Amino acid sequence: MNFIDRWERSKFGRFGIPNLMRYVIAINGVGLLLGFMNPGVYFGYLSLDFCAIFHGQIWRLFTFLLCPSAFSSGNEFINLFWFLIWAQVYYMIGTNLERMWGAFRFTLFYLSGVLEIILVTLVFYLFMASGDSFANYVTGINLGMGVSFIYLNQTLFLMFALLFPNVQFLVYFVIPVKAKWMAALYLVLTGYDLIQAMRYGVYYNVALIGVSLINLVLFLWLAKGAASPRQAVRQRKRRVEFQYKAQPKTSSSLCHLRQDGSGCTEFGFSLLFKVRGEF
Repeated sequence: MNFIDRWERSKFGRFGIPNLMRYVIAINGVGLLLGFMNPGVYFGYLSLDFCAIFHGQIWRLFTFLLCPSAFSSGNEFINLFWFLIWAQVYYMIGTNLERMWGAFRFTLFYLSGVLEIILVTLVFYLFMASGDSFANYVTGINLGMGVSFIYLNQTLFLMFALLFPNVQFLVYFVIPVKAKWMAALYLVLTGYDLIQAMRYGVYYNVALIGVSLINLVLFLWLAKGAASPRQAVRQRKRRVEFQYKAQPKTSSSLCHLRQDGSGCTEFGFSLLFKVRGEF
């Protein structure tokens, strides 16, 4: 039994949040709408500004989750378009991870990544803080504006690719790309972002990339070890429940899933792609 198994079987197991990705997507949607209407409200009152937090604005430790910066092309229609794509992809990824792991493990993985973002921002603020109150004010605002969940969300895809490496994403319903190759592309692009951030001295972004990958590696390390017989039964039960729940009772214009005679499972989305592979 590994470390996470013991946590799940203890009193902490009840703190798992079922259907967590629904809440994540809803929060991001509210943040996007807030960005459309008045992004200054977020950065002025809701962002992860530790200068303001240390002056009593504790709510920022929670409201920074409304970060609207993930879709910031400058065009509202383009932002909405990419948000809908992102929501469909990550809802599928997140719900499948939750069905395989259970609510507790998935909640632990995602919220530990959020906690690491908070800790990194705090460390940078304390390191950059000085006796000048105005400088601290500017530092808090700048770090709050730099918060991003892009790399944390990418680790969800990397974890999905580790569990289902041969699932195929049919991009534009034409180009078949396996999850493992898309994960490799993610790593290459993340490496490029890391090099660019180091080149231009944006070390806060370097830290955000680092902690997102550390969160992935740490979770895998804590979860290592052979499962006990009881845990193995639970895992098989989750796999059966996952396969059962994955079969839709009614058709949907947003997403459909079917199984063909080869035992493959296919996810179809109404916008740009569908996903096909063995689960």
